Amino acid sequence: MTKVTQIMRFEISFDREIYNLLSDIQYATWRIKNKAISMAYDWQQYSFSFNERFGSYPKEKEVIGVGLKSDITKNVVEFSRNIGSAVIDESIREALTKFKNDKNKIVRGEISIPNYKRGGSFPIRAQSMKELTRINTSKYTIKLSLLSKEGAKERNTTTQQQVSLKTGRGANVILDRIIDGTYKMCDSNISKIKTKYYLMLTYSFEAESKPTLLKSNVCGLDLGVINAATIAFNNDRARYFIGGSEIQSFRARIEARRNALLRQGKYCGEGRKGHGRETRLKPIEKLQGKVANFKDTTNHRYARYIVDMAVKHNCGVIQMEDLSEITKDAERFLKSWTYYDLQTKITQKAKAVGIEVRKVAPRYTSQRCSCCGYIAKENRKSQAEFKCVACGYKTNADYNAAVNIATPNIDSIISQELAKQSEAK
Repeated sequence: MTKVTQIMRFEISFDREIYNLLSDIQYATWRIKNKAISMAYDWQQYSFSFNERFGSYPKEKEVIGVGLKSDITKNVVEFSRNIGSAVIDESIREALTKFKNDKNKIVRGEISIPNYKRGGSFPIRAQSMKELTRINTSKYTIKLSLLSKEGAKERNTTTQQQVSLKTGRGANVILDRIIDGTYKMCDSNISKIKTKYYLMLTYSFEAESKPTLLKSNVCGLDLGVINAATIAFNNDRARYFIGGSEIQSFRARIEARRNALLRQGKYCGEGRKGHGRETRLKPIEKLQGKVANFKDTTNHRYARYIVDMAVKHNCGVIQMEDLSEITKDAERFLKSWTYYDLQTKITQKAKAVGIEVRKVAPRYTSQRCSCCGYIAKENRKSQAEFKCVACGYKTNADYNAAVNIATPNIDSIISQELAKQSEAK
């Protein structure tokens, strides 16, 4: 059994009082997080100075009487007294964890002290989310513990606020499984995107590994331009292609529409022009929202297809490129489409069915002959064609790369081949 943790976004239905409350909490947690970061930095500087003078680091309780977290909690009372203690504690913990992770880079001068933005998210603990209830096919309600007793009294309400969640077909399944106990709610976040608030619900479940999935069977995934994704296997000659035309045509349509809107903005009527630049750019912002939704939906669809093919061929492992090592030539294209997001979705869906995901260095996978192993730039005749100069093997270039990626221990195999060819020269 493998524990899988995933996140799903749910829009919180607009209610003026709820949205005002969420805005106030968002503001308070912003101040809490930045205060926590500031105090953590101050303590670090004091500790370093103390160590330089006396040869040891001071203990928090000996200097300030309490632990750093407790000291921060006392110092944020001014702007946190109205919100729930769980929100305060988790906000401080989040900030301190971030500072701890970044501390060495800060000391070395590689990055500046972290600073949270005003419109950032705020945490909501799992135990602070209760009574998830299905109202109909598109509406659920949930109670969120957001306020302290003092804050509830000041607002003439209760510490728990019932909010409505908008859902879609796929999202209903997740919430229904939480309700029946199949899935478990975990610590989550509430975020504001443009003018709407969303519950970024984190949930977990136990995924059973299918007995037919074997670690020795590997599915290789190559990302490209002509084909958005090419799938190959080390235990089968089957191949699958996800064409890049859908992405390319969508990009062309959006670019044309964007240019048209920019031209129209120059000559828009007084009704739009009179309200300033923000009003004139509203249609373009809506267009950007459509692009984001298309990318998200498309990547979910592609990821599901890829994982389904891996299961179909009994693969216990999916290998794909480590995009942190992409070449400059590929960088422009990969940045124009959310391949990092696609890989994240593949990883999530693979874990859900018990498939392990491994990353391999993409270097030379497009130049190596999957038939004889010879590596040469000349092997890649064009974007679409591969023909080995050593053995004459000819095939689709993306498929050849996918077969290489599907090869277990391909990184070391390529290194050995390069060394062999170097010695032979």
